[in-house]
Amino acid sequence: MPRNPLPAGPLGSAGGSVWTRFVPAQPRPLSLDEILTKAVDLADLGGLDAVTLRKVASELDVRPMRMYTFIDRKDDLIELMVDRVIAEMLLDEVPADWRTALHAITRRALEVGYRHPWLMTAVTLAPAIGPNSVRQREQSLAAVAPLGLDRERTSALLVAVDAYTMGYGTFELAERAMRLRDGLGQTEWLASAGAYFSSLQGGEEAGRLGAPGLAGQRGGFQAGLDWLLDGFIRAV
Repeated sequence: MPRNPLPAGPLGSAGGSVWTRFVPAQPRPLSLDEILTKAVDLADLGGLDAVTLRKVASELDVRPMRMYTFIDRKDDLIELMVDRVIAEMLLDEVPADWRTALHAITRRALEVGYRHPWLMTAVTLAPAIGPNSVRQREQSLAAVAPLGLDRERTSALLVAVDAYTMGYGTFELAERAMRLRDGLGQTEWLASAGAYFSSLQGGEEAGRLGAPGLAGQRGGFQAGLDWLLDGFIRAV
């Protein structure tokens, strides 16, 4: 036993011996906002597999049981994380021109998706119906309102735009993950992919067409979105 041990904790105001007046230290305050911030940080670094209630508690230096004051299970935590991050997709102002507005909305969505690579996977695990998700949907509705479409066509247009954006972002993130895994720059990756496609049946033509398809070029996204919107307008 250490010599002259001192009890830890603040002194209480009651009388009596100093040894009987120490009050146990209270656990520090914890908030849901703090939990979500740490969970998003962990996911950004290591993906959704890196996020567990126990790991978040450890990073925050609190007991795991305190997490259950706010969250019952990991699935709930992921839903809350998704809604937290979707708030970053909201524009300060939606452009008046519907095409310009959709380009701005999808560009912001891709930027957020690249900043939080786990998001693309997370939105497939549960429908995004939190308050920020609703605001993001309202933002898209406001963007296409000038077209005067009925509800069914409005929904079809926005679903098509969302699916195109998510698909493009997913392919680009997959390419980025492969490049990082192999320690390749984009120029090196394009060269190796081009050589591979050229070696397949189809020769140089396959190499010319195949590599850019994997390259995740931003200009390609904008052009593809315009093609989609052009086709929609002709159809209606």
